[in-house]
Amino acid sequence: MEKKLVASAAITTAVMMTSSLLVMSTVNGHEGRLYSIGGKDYWITVGSINEPVFVDDKSGAEAFIKLADRSDPLNSNANGTKNVEGLEKTVKFEISAGAKKKEIPVEPAWRDPGHYEATFYPTIETTYNYRLFGSINNVTISLDYLCSPGGFEEKPQDNSTRLVSEGVTLKAQRGGFGCPSTREDVGFPEPYVSDNELVNMIKELQKSQNGTK
Repeated sequence: MEKKLVASAAITTAVMMTSSLLVMSTVNGHEGRLYSIGGKDYWITVGSINEPVFVDDKSGAEAFIKLADRSDPLNSNANGTKNVEGLEKTVKFEISAGAKKKEIPVEPAWRDPGHYEATFYPTIETTYNYRLFGSINNVTISLDYLCSPGGFEEKPQDNSTRLVSEGVTLKAQRGGFGCPSTREDVGFPEPYVSDNELVNMIKELQKSQNGTK
């Protein structure tokens, strides 16, 4: 009887965890695109690490890169897809927010082939652009993925074709990902003040002190 109860509880927990993951992937998501690069089809899916992301969280840009199934290339989940390893040697991310930009090398994720990460801490609530650049299949790439403020709206996969650059053609895209949010509404038990806000508060205090001297 006890074994049946344990098994039942385990199944229930697994179902709940799976449902939770499905909800999270729907709400937060990543943006997946099918590219032809040098004559080969690749699904390149990009988003933020540890979504949903809040200001001052440890996060970053991540990419999942795999060869498409030749028999069903428009299906990113087809059985014939293959994870592409070793691209940490040829690609990087450039993170930009407004006029500020930063290049970050990618690292392969632990025990997850085809998954690459570029870690950073978002310090303000704004729109971030993740540019994946370098080379894949000996072809130069420069691919921009822009976060959506306030989240994104799920739409059907767009299978229209567009030339991106020499040797690179976009063949399909779907999904999206939200921008880092303020912790203002999620701070507990006290309201959260970001590191950037603290720095600005200190600067204002120093100005006022200097003005009274």
